[in-house]
Amino acid sequence: MRRSSRFVSSNLRRRFLVVLSLVFVVGVLSPFGCRHVPFYRMTKKASESLPLSREGIAAYERGDLEVAEEKLAQAVELNGADIDACRFYGETLWKRGKRVEAMDVLREAADKHGPIDVQASIYRSLGEKALTVDRSDQTILWANKIIDLSPRSAVGWELRGDAELALGQSEEALADFQRAVHFETDDRSLLRKIATLQNETGDHDAALATWQYLEVLYPTNREPVEIFAGKGRSYAGLGLLADAQDAYETAVRFAPRDPEYRLRLAEIALARGDYDRASKIVAEAQAVIPDSLALQKLAQAANRQAAEVAEKPTDEKRFK
Repeated sequence: MRRSSRFVSSNLRRRFLVVLSLVFVVGVLSPFGCRHVPFYRMTKKASESLPLSREGIAAYERGDLEVAEEKLAQAVELNGADIDACRFYGETLWKRGKRVEAMDVLREAADKHGPIDVQASIYRSLGEKALTVDRSDQTILWANKIIDLSPRSAVGWELRGDAELALGQSEEALADFQRAVHFETDDRSLLRKIATLQNETGDHDAALATWQYLEVLYPTNREPVEIFAGKGRSYAGLGLLADAQDAYETAVRFAPRDPEYRLRLAEIALARGDYDRASKIVAEAQAVIPDSLALQKLAQAANRQAAEVAEKPTDEKRFK
């Protein structure tokens, strides 16, 4: 009886395993059973999308945007969870002038889970694009997402500063630029923004220090002309007119056709009472920029003040 019982038990076990196997096979292969195994379906689609994604990204990087759009659109349709495919698809659409579609795709990509650096890159792209289409308020939201993700990110603080500057919030922008430069101390572009804003807000002493620090970050004689012009504005704001004149003369030498630098140089010469020098600068500037109304007004002021000074000795002799 024991042997018979063991035999029955063994048969039942075998029959159970056979039935279980059949249930599994039917569940996988039948059209009705497939919906119970979504992991299998997703893996298949993901594997099909990968080569399309790679081809699309490669086409984007070599500038073949038409092919990139076609391949990446197919990859995203097959596997919408591929954050890289979505990101490059959005960037491709933007470069092809399809801005609304691009922003929609990138916003969807921003909601997907991915590596921190990829998410930050998408937030940055959305923020910069919002700034381009005059949606600075949206830029601040995306910048805040970068900061939440990585508080030590100079990119997030700078992007928020750019948006605040576009909204006319100079003091807030300056504060955020200074937070950004705390993490990227030698970022030349960022330092230029800071120095410019310091001049604009009247903090000429701080601006001069920033321009001077920025100057040493460049090889000698390779400095951008904006540095000399910025220093000139700082010196003028501090009342150091001789230094301001030297700085603007260097700026004019670097950019002889820029009307602003010549105009500032003439204004400083006039403020120093060097009317002959001011008239000469204006004449040189008018030869380069003949239609400048600002230069014409400055020439009239220089001539008028020079004439007034010339008359003073005659008046003094008359009363003697």
